[in-house]
Amino acid sequence: MRLVIGLLVLGVAMLATGIVALAIQGDDVLPGEVTIQTDRDAYIPIMSSTVGIGLIPVYELERPPETVQLRWSTDYGYFVAWDSPDFKVNLLGTEVINNGEKIYWSYDPGEMGITKPTVGISLQVEHAQSGQVLAEARLEIGWVGKDTAMVISQIRTLEKA
Repeated sequence: MRLVIGLLVLGVAMLATGIVALAIQGDDVLPGEVTIQTDRDAYIPIMSSTVGIGLIPVYELERPPETVQLRWSTDYGYFVAWDSPDFKVNLLGTEVINNGEKIYWSYDPGEMGITKPTVGISLQVEHAQSGQVLAEARLEIGWVGKDTAMVISQIRTLEKA
């Protein structure tokens, strides 16, 4: 089975072969590769339209989807969940394990005006039972001025044997 998850899901098709495909907008991913799609390039906590930089895993692995989990971590700031129906902001912390749902990276508005470090966000696709890392990606966020977080780079790796 293959699982492709991505930004702006356009449609879902369940085929008799057991292949789950989610159509995505954005760069194509190679089999065994994972990337982190973002819904914006910049964020500042005073923005009223969002709670952070939205992060969506995009990957294609030759494994049943129920056999993998995703491990997110950040070395500065934190992750939050924010979605319908209530759009309540739920603080998730600096490490999150999920099944591919969109999460947001943010930072404490109380830290506006101070110098902040470059942010590293890592995503590992793991075998759900053994914890073996199957693929990983890293996203870096820098700063414009002291308060505007800006996506500056992404590193991705192929599935590990």
